[in-house]
Amino acid sequence: MKVRVKKMVNIRGQGYEQGKEYEVEENLGKWMVDRDIAEEVAPAKPAVQPKEGIYVTAYDKFLELVGHHTVQIYGDYGTGKSRFVHAVATEAQILGKKVLYIDTEGSLSESHIKELQNYECLGDDLEGLVKRVEKAKKEKDEYDLLIIDSVGLPVLNAYARWTLEKKLAAIQKMAPIMADTVRFARDGNGLSIVTNQCVSEFTRVSKKLSEEEPLAPFGGKISFVPKLILRSEPLVRDAQKSEFRLLVFKARDLPRHFEVARFTIDSGGVRIEWRV
Repeated sequence: MKVRVKKMVNIRGQGYEQGKEYEVEENLGKWMVDRDIAEEVAPAKPAVQPKEGIYVTAYDKFLELVGHHTVQIYGDYGTGKSRFVHAVATEAQILGKKVLYIDTEGSLSESHIKELQNYECLGDDLEGLVKRVEKAKKEKDEYDLLIIDSVGLPVLNAYARWTLEKKLAAIQKMAPIMADTVRFARDGNGLSIVTNQCVSEFTRVSKKLSEEEPLAPFGGKISFVPKLILRSEPLVRDAQKSEFRLLVFKARDLPRHFEVARFTIDSGGVRIEWRV
């Protein structure tokens, strides 16, 4: 589908300049036209269109799946979690949503950070994260989407540094963080998304898990607060592109290991293909 862009925008890492024409995937083109971001140059189909295949943004898809609650996306390092939630954030901004992006990992590039309207980098300051999320809960009327990338890293780093007596306290700090993300979403009619790491491979040995059994998110039962927990797994990794899939670890209406989405990262940005 060919569209002419009305105002400069960035969608999933792809820049579209004002006044220029682009050949885009049809569902994306319809979505841009519906929101007055672009106008269609030449209809690709008759005026009456089928209802199936309507382009759905990640923000709307997650609301459909969990309502006003928290989504957790976890996985090993390098499984695309930060790039995925960054794409969700920038897409939501195009919708006119106010997004608060709290970064504890610092894995985004400067160009990606500049695409975020409300970005805060806390580093691995665990106490600072607890206080900032508590504040975000009170700011629920100012934002539609809260993203924490990630909730696990500050806890993991504190756990590694603290004494044996304080290690349990580090994990327990996740409880108020997770609870406040839910309150932010529920009380503000919004959405929260947090990323997390896997538990250690030592867990597989201690619990005698098979190699085929996927590891759980870090934090034990505390990390199970989100209504939807998805595991990110790599499918393809090469110099040109990386492809990942999001599988259900915990969901209200979906079976375990169900593939919810695939997303591809390449020079054009992040593209998401939903399976639900």
